[in-house]
Amino acid sequence: MQKELNGMRSNLFYELISQEYTGKVKDSIYLDFIDYSNTDYYSTIKRKGGFFIPLIIFNRQQDRFRTRLGEHSLSQLYREFLTDALLTECNSSTCFQLIDNKDNQVPADSVYRLEVKVRQNETTGGVVLNESGFIWFEGGYITLQSARYRPAQTQLSISIRFSHHGDCLLDKTYNVKHKQSRRDRSYEDFYAANQGCLDDMAECLSLATREIVEEISQELNLLMSAR
Repeated sequence: MQKELNGMRSNLFYELISQEYTGKVKDSIYLDFIDYSNTDYYSTIKRKGGFFIPLIIFNRQQDRFRTRLGEHSLSQLYREFLTDALLTECNSSTCFQLIDNKDNQVPADSVYRLEVKVRQNETTGGVVLNESGFIWFEGGYITLQSARYRPAQTQLSISIRFSHHGDCLLDKTYNVKHKQSRRDRSYEDFYAANQGCLDDMAECLSLATREIVEEISQELNLLMSAR
């Protein structure tokens, strides 16, 4: 199961829902290179319990598994996704231009810099496997399998330091705990349930990131608007 999960991939996504800024751009802020995603490399899946009910003509077994999202299961490094999300949000809904400074070449006349650190990045989910067996005619035996995934949950913490000519204007850590809503969908096999779980975890991380990025852009916009 672990090898099967590590062979799967899912996509992070960022959907703009903030109101577009149509006024004059006041200044530029240089975003320093985000060097660490602060998450495991491989996704993991571990058995967390279950039960077995043996009867004369009917058996039922359930196995529960806990999954943890790793960066290898994503089509893009998380730090790159976070950079793109900040650029997309800020350059659409704020009064300033955010510039990617990944090469650390800030012009001499630049006065605004933004440093970003990922402090915590943990997304978990779960898969439940059910198997039922029945005695059929003439001594035959039928086995039925079904699987479903449990809602994903993300705990994300991101710190920023916003400075002007080296003087700190804002030093803050943003925390969010996001949980997906329950979706009553059953799969015929464990592979499909694993992929569904992985997609749900990627969506959960995407939505948690958007929540923090929107808050960062709003606070920076207020600071820049007042200057």
